[in-house]
Amino acid sequence: MSEIRHAIKNGEIILEENAVVNVTLSAVQSNFSVYEALRVLKRHVVHLDDHINRLYNSANSIHLPLPVVDWNNEINKLIKKDNIEDCTMRILVVGTDTPTWFITWTKLLTYPDSYYKEGVDVITYNGERFLPQSKTGNLLVNFLSREEAKRNNAFEALLVDRLGKILEGSRSNFYVLKGDTIKTAPDEKVLDGITRISVLRAGRELGYKIDYTSPSPEEIWSSDAIFISSTSMGAMPIRSVDGKKCPFDSDKVAAICSLVRKWECD
Repeated sequence: MSEIRHAIKNGEIILEENAVVNVTLSAVQSNFSVYEALRVLKRHVVHLDDHINRLYNSANSIHLPLPVVDWNNEINKLIKKDNIEDCTMRILVVGTDTPTWFITWTKLLTYPDSYYKEGVDVITYNGERFLPQSKTGNLLVNFLSREEAKRNNAFEALLVDRLGKILEGSRSNFYVLKGDTIKTAPDEKVLDGITRISVLRAGRELGYKIDYTSPSPEEIWSSDAIFISSTSMGAMPIRSVDGKKCPFDSDKVAAICSLVRKWECD
């Protein structure tokens, strides 16, 4: 892995420090942008086609004219340039008059085994993402809720809508597992995460029914387990909500996570 980190801007390999935009542009000031975070394992991008499809869908939803790019080729250029084996990679398209796009990378985001065996602590936060099905740069509620989680020594914040239902996490999807059913918010109310698709597929293969109904906070306490998912997390169990211990069956969540991670290598 190269000691000097590079990025790609509009197809040109540049030093990472030069991956910048003009802050005086209205599109930049308004966060008129879309992005995707990718997991690279052994020089292979996990679920690349799914991520690119969502990138285009996000751009279309806000009328951002996405350029025609061979994303696989551009990503491989950066992998080769910096001799990357594993990493977290990010595509960002900023909707200036002529959209500017970047590919950057950081060290692969991973979590301690204890998070999967013992679970993590979360809080609830009243807020909903704008255009929840699109991965746009409008991330203020995500940022504020994560900061609130940090102040409470929690790992994640669960977003609760105006009806009192739990939609998703600030950077994750959310699930309640009870009996033979996994409950999660309907697709139109949340970001349909690439890993969420794998989680629900794993649930079905393990014999669970999927109930697309936004869970209420009260349902947490009568569940077998609750958990979150994302590209970096896979499926991760939750052990407490707002400081209160909740039902916890890490084995059931681990079985789902195992299938999700297995498919990443297929």
